[in-house]
Amino acid sequence: MQVRGGAVQGLDLHLARLCDATMELFGASLDEGALRARLRQVLDADGGHAEACTLRVAVRAGPVGGTGVVIDAGIDIEPPREPGAAALRLCSHRGLRERATLKHLAIGPQLEARRAAQAAGFDDALLVDADGRIAEGTFWNIAFLHGDGLVWPDAPSLDGVTQRLLQEALARAGVPQRREAVRLDALDAFRAAFALNSRGIQAVASVDGRAFEGDGGFGALLRELLAARPWQRP
Repeated sequence: MQVRGGAVQGLDLHLARLCDATMELFGASLDEGALRARLRQVLDADGGHAEACTLRVAVRAGPVGGTGVVIDAGIDIEPPREPGAAALRLCSHRGLRERATLKHLAIGPQLEARRAAQAAGFDDALLVDADGRIAEGTFWNIAFLHGDGLVWPDAPSLDGVTQRLLQEALARAGVPQRREAVRLDALDAFRAAFALNSRGIQAVASVDGRAFEGDGGFGALLRELLAARPWQRP
């Protein structure tokens, strides 16, 4: 999560996803109230540095006799992160994340996909399933501009918080959007693409060397809509 002024965009969504994933992976509940109290404590203890930082929460489970588990949430503070200024040059990668709909710590394949893309001269990798359907990036969602609206790929992927915030904002603004299959061999139908995660929104320049023509200012609209979403304190 990105913290600015002691607050997080979509904090309730981050925590709800964390609680749901904890139950799905470990069969145990996460005390959201206690976690919020710990987040406040960590941010207060960090003083002025917490005004702008990256806040990372990792939930782990360990045995506690019988079939029960004990849940532990580790909290780390890192320097703040912003989306890159340059548009991303992407390389397609066949293969999806393990348990694609969950955010988890088994990130080795994602790191390897990104490393291979960078070794080949690209900025990052775009994950594609065996049928050629685009799913997501290594650590981000992707959306494509078609006409005057966005298309969200329907292959298995994480339902990112920034994606959800932007989808809600687009709906309120009356901007067309839809979810459908986006095939790697059909990217000529799209004018532009955008990568998004907690850092924000970053333009995509090309996929496998195929350049997009440009968003005609649509990216600025997306950033404006996202910036207007409320920030929440723990």
